[in-house]
Amino acid sequence: MTIPKLRVVESRVVVRNAFTRLPFRFGVVTMEAAPVGILQVVVEFENGARASGVASDFLAYKWFDKSPEKTPADNVADLLQAIRDARAVYSEAGFGTPFGLWFSTREEIEAKSLARGFNRLGASFASSMMERAVIDAVGRHSGLTFDQMVRENSLSIDPSALLPEVGYSDMLGALPARPLDEVALRHTVGLVDPISAADKEEDAPKDGFPVTLEEYLAIDKLRYLKVKVGGQIEEDIDRLTQIAEVVRTAGQPIQMTFDGNEQYKNLEDFVALVERIKATPALEALWKSVLFIEQPLHRDVAMAAPLPADAVAAIGKPLLIDEADGWAEAFYDAIELGYEGVSHKNCKGVYRSLINTGLAAVRNRANSDKHYFLSAEDLTNLAVVPLQADLAVIATLGIPHVERNGHHYFCGLDHLPESEWAAALKQHAGLYEPHGKSGALRIDNGMLDLRSLQVPGLGASDLPDLDNGVAEEDWKFEMLENKP
Repeated sequence: MTIPKLRVVESRVVVRNAFTRLPFRFGVVTMEAAPVGILQVVVEFENGARASGVASDFLAYKWFDKSPEKTPADNVADLLQAIRDARAVYSEAGFGTPFGLWFSTREEIEAKSLARGFNRLGASFASSMMERAVIDAVGRHSGLTFDQMVRENSLSIDPSALLPEVGYSDMLGALPARPLDEVALRHTVGLVDPISAADKEEDAPKDGFPVTLEEYLAIDKLRYLKVKVGGQIEEDIDRLTQIAEVVRTAGQPIQMTFDGNEQYKNLEDFVALVERIKATPALEALWKSVLFIEQPLHRDVAMAAPLPADAVAAIGKPLLIDEADGWAEAFYDAIELGYEGVSHKNCKGVYRSLINTGLAAVRNRANSDKHYFLSAEDLTNLAVVPLQADLAVIATLGIPHVERNGHHYFCGLDHLPESEWAAALKQHAGLYEPHGKSGALRIDNGMLDLRSLQVPGLGASDLPDLDNGVAEEDWKFEMLENKP
């Protein structure tokens, strides 16, 4: 198959501000507002035809870079600068295939970020924004969905260019026969989230959405939870006991994952929490329900040495990297150190997740004692573009449950201009439903309907209105203080 080559001829970034309905604490930060970056590119094909594509994500402070000396404003400035650098690198790259442009530019983008004092994870984010916008443009031009582009290889994906042991057929063979029609929602339980009615504050939002975990279990009929643990054993045990009681009372089967958010400097400290859990009778059912442990170790030590075998055995659950997944080959490196899983997030890269899916399949065939896998995690993906692009990729990857928290911490589709939320309700009626003054994510028996995402491009039918936003060079962090 001949893959038409293209080049990026224009790009533009605007920023929108989003404000929470409930505070979200993860790791060392509690978020009440954050910017959303929207990137639009124009690509030109060798025959002169042009097409536009978009990518969008939370500009998440204190996640890409948790250095204590950097402020949240510094973090966002770093992300915006990294995107500027990635735009410049792509604009100078000339013609290439979609995959070829990503592969040939990623190291230069990383080098620019490192030279500016940023890190590899942040560079991956900037690279992924360009990667996704180009994929979206190719799909809109060709009329192909993301799933069709992957299966027909109209993106010219070559896994062996990154990992010689993984072929395109390995990757393709690891995908489901067709994209998923639905996926189970894995609900985030943040470190300051109210668990039961006793925790509900008097000033809790009265916007028609659930507030407590107890309410979410009853209303959304959840099947999966992602529970944040904070690195303080007594506090964690008390909170886990509350969660276990609410789950027990709900009377429905629930499976969980734990997210350590880099709160541990060594695995033995996490083992201490596990031992306390195992010694607490009220937590027996909860611990049995845990599927895997996500990023317990700080990224500075997570990939520095092989995981201690005795600690891994004491935990008895698969360990997965997330924040430590800072470069394209990180999952390969993590497997060598004793990890079994890696998170998929669009913000780290789409081609990366596809290749990691092939790598997991290759290693699973070679080693029956392990099960290597991808999970689907969240960077607070808000509607429309970030959420739908991420879900479109998950549908192709075939991951059966996905962490979603944007619908929980933010008020439905209220952050969007009316033209965009109205279009989302019309074009993606299975994924959203009317609510309040706009709309909300539709959760049916704990499931999300993905069928409407099979549209040309990367999951979203329309391009966002870039005139409804602040040009990135004019945006200031202080704008997040002006909550409506």
